[in-house]
Amino acid sequence: MERLNPGGVVEVRGVDFDYDEPVVLSLTRSEIRIPLVEVTADAEGVFTQIIVLPVDLPAGEYHFLARSDHHMVTSPTITVSGAALLDQEDSGIRDQSDLQLGIVPTLAPGVSSTPLPTVAPIETTPPETSTMPLVWFASGIGILLLFGLILLRVKR
Repeated sequence: MERLNPGGVVEVRGVDFDYDEPVVLSLTRSEIRIPLVEVTADAEGVFTQIIVLPVDLPAGEYHFLARSDHHMVTSPTITVSGAALLDQEDSGIRDQSDLQLGIVPTLAPGVSSTPLPTVAPIETTPPETSTMPLVWFASGIGILLLFGLILLRVKR
């Protein structure tokens, strides 16, 4: 069980998601769910995201929840306790586990208690299909018809 202070910084890592799958990260406790950010898994189905805990986060046991259309993964328990971190440095080495969703805590200077902005997915429109192949095809048919008419006139 990892212990963190409010205002701490946590690197969340998720694995075994689908290629380019959007994943919504939340911090949960009992029936409370605090939405954090939406990330996208890379080509290997992995994502990492740095999360800043709110400085006014109440003490207690929490889990990070990573939810996509096909998966719902919960991190190991983290315990939030103590005073908010405002201006401290951390020089400790952290281990990274092979869990499906793990945390790597670090510390951060003063952090706002407002939630992190969500990352809106970029909406892209599919590229318009080119009409050039149709133009070339129609031109080719027109040229063949023209040659056909010329050949008919020559034979007469």
